[in-house]
Amino acid sequence: MSQPMYTPESSRPSSSKQRPGLVTFAAMMLFLLFGLEAVVAILEFFAGTWLLFSPSSVPGGFLWVWGIVDALLALIPLYAAIDILRGGEVGRIIGLVIAIVSAIRWFFYLPLAPIAALIIIGIDVVIIYALVAHSEYFERSSGNIPTPS
Repeated sequence: MSQPMYTPESSRPSSSKQRPGLVTFAAMMLFLLFGLEAVVAILEFFAGTWLLFSPSSVPGGFLWVWGIVDALLALIPLYAAIDILRGGEVGRIIGLVIAIVSAIRWFFYLPLAPIAALIIIGIDVVIIYALVAHSEYFERSSGNIPTPS
């Protein structure tokens, strides 16, 4: 009597339950984006001088308003990251939208804080790629993939 040979594939969960590594990476990047946005929001709210030479050079002239806006925007990637780790399609859509909006918004900060802006824009691009490249995982998680006949 021969025993079946052990293969690494047989010990893995089915593909519908296993989260792709790039999706986990996107969720971690959203957590990182949350942290960076939260730090920037705190510094803007308290008029952090590392960000700008003059708070009046911010669009609208009120840096504390941007601090409140960024604090609210920081909560969105936090929710999306948690939902993506659960396999939620809503988290994927929210993650895509917030990454796109965040990248566009940070283009306005390029003249004011170029290094921080480039880092956040780069993170946004990686999030967008990761969530688009593995969209089938979210369809499988929600049960919307048709079975082959």
